[in-house]
Amino acid sequence: MSARFSIDLVHPGHVADTWQDWFVGPQGRRRWVFAAAGCGLILLLVVIALILPTRVRLSQDVGAIPKLRADLGRSDGDLILIKSNLEALALEAKRQVRWAEMLNAFRQQIPATLRLQKVEVGGATASPGGGAPAGQPQPQGAAPPPLGELRIEALTPLRPGPPPLIEIAQFMGGLMKDPVVGKRYQLRSWEIKQSTTGGGPGEREQLQVLIVLGEKAQ
Repeated sequence: MSARFSIDLVHPGHVADTWQDWFVGPQGRRRWVFAAAGCGLILLLVVIALILPTRVRLSQDVGAIPKLRADLGRSDGDLILIKSNLEALALEAKRQVRWAEMLNAFRQQIPATLRLQKVEVGGATASPGGGAPAGQPQPQGAAPPPLGELRIEALTPLRPGPPPLIEIAQFMGGLMKDPVVGKRYQLRSWEIKQSTTGGGPGEREQLQVLIVLGEKAQ
């Protein structure tokens, strides 16, 4: 039986340790403990370096959720307001287009002897060219027409002979045949009376023509 051993020449009387003795020698257990502790410490540092920044970012994101929800609520409120404003603008644009079409139809159908003074529907008033100025107050006791009613006021000079019924009848007939007006309204009543708005010296007396149209049932 033979065994191999090494002699440490640097330390006389001491048998040199082999690499196996570093693990299984008298100090091997303590070295294993130190090595395991070092590896555990390195592993802990690696885990902390990888997880800690992610956890910090996650906590920041979670803390920002209430503010994001508040911003979302304000954005929803602004969006609802913008949507309502756009709907109101669209309705107003349609109303303006409808008014323009109707006034254009009135100008096309009205004879030269009649001067259109006022067109009023459901409390909204338009004064086409030659009418009363904007912002002029209504006479005392003049109530706005009910909803669905269109009231047209015009003036014609008082001439010798019978009243200009033919021109007025042609005007009303032309309105009823017009596709823009006739589609929505039908003739309800009409009236001719002497105007009291003028009366200055040298001015000709005029007749006031009042035509009332009613909205058709849809």
